[in-house]
Amino acid sequence: MRRLFIALPFLLLAGLILFFAVKGNKENYAVVKEEEVKTLVYGSGYAKAENYVVVKAEVSGYIERLLVKEGDFVSKGQPLAIIDTKTIDASIKEVSERLNLVRERLKEGSAYLKSLENALESSKINMENNKRLLERRERLFSQGLIPKEVYEQSKTQYEVSQKEYERLKNTYQDAITSLRSEERVLLAERERLTKEREKYVIRSPIEGHVLKKFVNPGDYINHLSQENRLFSIGSKGWEVWLEVDEEYAGMLREGQRVILRVDAYPNERFEGKVFQVIREVDRNRKLITVKVQAELPENLPNGSTVDGQIEVERKRAILIPASVYQEGYVLLYDGMRRVKVPVKVGRRYGEYLEVIEGLRPGDKVIVP
Repeated sequence: MRRLFIALPFLLLAGLILFFAVKGNKENYAVVKEEEVKTLVYGSGYAKAENYVVVKAEVSGYIERLLVKEGDFVSKGQPLAIIDTKTIDASIKEVSERLNLVRERLKEGSAYLKSLENALESSKINMENNKRLLERRERLFSQGLIPKEVYEQSKTQYEVSQKEYERLKNTYQDAITSLRSEERVLLAERERLTKEREKYVIRSPIEGHVLKKFVNPGDYINHLSQENRLFSIGSKGWEVWLEVDEEYAGMLREGQRVILRVDAYPNERFEGKVFQVIREVDRNRKLITVKVQAELPENLPNGSTVDGQIEVERKRAILIPASVYQEGYVLLYDGMRRVKVPVKVGRRYGEYLEVIEGLRPGDKVIVP
């Protein structure tokens, strides 16, 4: 893939000539001119939507309806599809019914609480009666009017009724606490299920076009499966990912201009700008990735093949035909004779050499 281009823009325009080959006084010479030159690095890759997502289901179920088709433009949060909600609706209904029952029992004067309160009240009355009986027999026993066994029997009877009252009081309090706790649990469960139900409406996470749909109504989606794909969505903006030979990594910079050719539009050229150079080499292929922001057609298919020429250098240079340079010298024509002039040359641009020192624009050099 190692492709480095030297672009001489003036040679690409009809009628514009860098060197004028002139034959006069039996001498062929070229007029040296200063021109703009560009160094271009080639890369190939593909175009992808600036924001690209594959929409997946967060819950399992059967696809009930699709609300969009391929090519549609969708806004962020717009519904794309609906998964059947019969199962979760049944769960929400069951929890709601249990919650209503608990709240009904917690209402003041409910039959449930009334039964607990009546049992507690009866136990309290029984305990108080046993207490009065014990107090009376305690006085009689102290006066020696009743035997000890009768007194002890009353004492035991009171203690039993007292424990029963405490038990029923705790039962009443535990029942209230348990109902309130169950109410909180059921309320949280209903809220969880209601929120979970929102996931059965599949929404677009970004604004963009529906690139592809992967499901049809009636399909079953397992949200834990690797096949969990519903739609792909791409935003309006484009990125181009170009692969470039690693030997040119040192020449690449953010902000460099890129000329792009897209297979889908072979007769058009598009312009972009480098916004990121991935500084990691694919060791198997010896390539690096360059990301380019570009203005490409809105209806371009995602993943389209793209070739690019990255402008890594642009400057003005004095050029001479490579054929006139001989071991550090050129023959300069001053209008009358040949003069051997030492020159220092730089980079080669195709059939031309850059002159660093020794010549000026307008000089005439002998063409062999």
